[in-house]
Amino acid sequence: VAVRLPTEAEWEASARGSESARYPWNGTFGSLRCNTSESRIRRTTPVGLYPTGMTRTGLHDMSGNTWDWCSTAYRGYPYRGDDGREDPDDAEVGRVLRGGSWLNDHRDARADYRYDYHPGFRGNSAGFRLCCASPIFSGR
Repeated sequence: VAVRLPTEAEWEASARGSESARYPWNGTFGSLRCNTSESRIRRTTPVGLYPTGMTRTGLHDMSGNTWDWCSTAYRGYPYRGDDGREDPDDAEVGRVLRGGSWLNDHRDARADYRYDYHPGFRGNSAGFRLCCASPIFSGR
């Protein structure tokens, strides 16, 4: 099974869904839906602590808790997959972070908000989720 960081486009599609929601739960902001500065917890929390903030497909913490690293180099928006932003060897440009964190307020937790940082950045407000590519069942 291969695992990798999601591209920015994959992350955004997972967070926004087909309705292009402002927040992953397809509604307005509420401090009981995600871990942002408004929750006043001031640290990361276990995944799943905010079930009402889950996406329609069952993903937790797409807003708040920690920024999610994406494999995508930070370039202009909207996303264009053919402009070199998915080149893993491009070390001159920061990589995209999405979702906001416990340290940020609701504006940074919007599903359409994006930020960038150098890939060497480490801190307690940045984390990651992985995409898993399972082998296709051959039926044999």
